[in-house]
Amino acid sequence: MTVNCRISIDNRPDATDVVFQAVPRIGESVSLSVYGSAQDLRVSRVVHVPDGTLEGAAIIVEVTTNIL
Repeated sequence: MTVNCRISIDNRPDATDVVFQAVPRIGESVSLSVYGSAQDLRVSRVVHVPDGTLEGAAIIVEVTTNIL
C-alpha cells in the first residue's frame, strides 16, 4: 500500500506530489529528487487535511534542507 503526499520544501510556494510506502514522521530523513538531483531532507511537519471523500485525507508533508 502506498500513500500520496504533497511535499513542500522550506515553505516554498511550489509543491509536488510524492508517493511513500508510509507517511513520513517528523524528524525523519527522506531522500527526494529535487530539480533532477537527489537530496536528503528532514521532515519538519506532517498535516492531515480532511477532504470529505471516501479516499480519506490529503497529507501535506513539509520538509527542510536544514538537517537539524
